[in-house]
Amino acid sequence: MTHPTNIHPNKQQKNMKRDDLIALCHYYKGEDEDKCPFTDNRIKEQLWAAEMMACTHLWGMIGDEHPEDDLHNMVFAYVSKWNPYKFRETLDEYIQVANPKQAIIDTYYN
Repeated sequence: MTHPTNIHPNKQQKNMKRDDLIALCHYYKGEDEDKCPFTDNRIKEQLWAAEMMACTHLWGMIGDEHPEDDLHNMVFAYVSKWNPYKFRETLDEYIQVANPKQAIIDTYYN
């Protein structure tokens, strides 16, 4: 069985430092899991939760080579699974703020 942090099995990959990953976030800034500052905005609250999940529970899976792309992929995956019928509304805002690569967008929108 492959360890979940071994995303690229053919090459050694260092893990991104958690604080460096938080610096790439647009909504999550290191708050406690139950201290979302966006409780008055459903979309921002969902995006905060997705970034928080990536930074607190999955940050060991973010590699040094393309950390921002890895973060964007995690946010897209989390939101699309968590909110499968209205994920585009949420991700449309994320696309405006985070400016992910078109290939990442196409993976979820096509």
